[in-house]
Amino acid sequence: MAVWTTEPGGVSIHGLDIAYVRDNVHGALHPVAYAYIMHFVGLVEVTLLLGVTPGVRGPRARFVAGSVAVLAAAVLVLMAVNTLTEISPYADPSRALLDRLAAAGLIALALATLCAAVALMRRGFAFYDSFVIAFLVGMGILHMVSMSLVAAVLDPRMSLTVWAWTPALCHLLAAGCAAALAAGTAAVQREAGQPLPA
Repeated sequence: MAVWTTEPGGVSIHGLDIAYVRDNVHGALHPVAYAYIMHFVGLVEVTLLLGVTPGVRGPRARFVAGSVAVLAAAVLVLMAVNTLTEISPYADPSRALLDRLAAAGLIALALATLCAAVALMRRGFAFYDSFVIAFLVGMGILHMVSMSLVAAVLDPRMSLTVWAWTPALCHLLAAGCAAALAAGTAAVQREAGQPLPA
């Protein structure tokens, strides 16, 4: 079980979801950090789905990878819908606006993922691989920024553990592996002098 924070008194935040950390901050949590931690689990799911798809070239592999990308887009849309439906009519106007903006961002990301999937099916390998790599790098940077913002307002008695920073490292390592795989696949096909599968 993941341990996100530690406290001298022994209290800690466990589990795969770090959203509960918002109850242990002093002052207002930065909007970027708030939006990220509230959607952390879903974003990790999308990252895992997309992270296994770069470098595909064959017809069957493209179909599978494209289907996975569509599934990732569907997860993003469901996250956006869930965010909108959970906005209370009595919620603070600024918080409600932030939730709506987060939902709009998720929908935009879902549309971009669908476009990438279509590009892959039309043999736009470089575009698709670049999209996935950029997504992984972006998630890594977003995680680091969000954790830094959380750490800045976290209860002084508490501190973030190494685990809290681990997802960023995993995202960046996955991006590096995806880039190496995509480059290696393209290089092999160029050296072989064979046309790409239809």
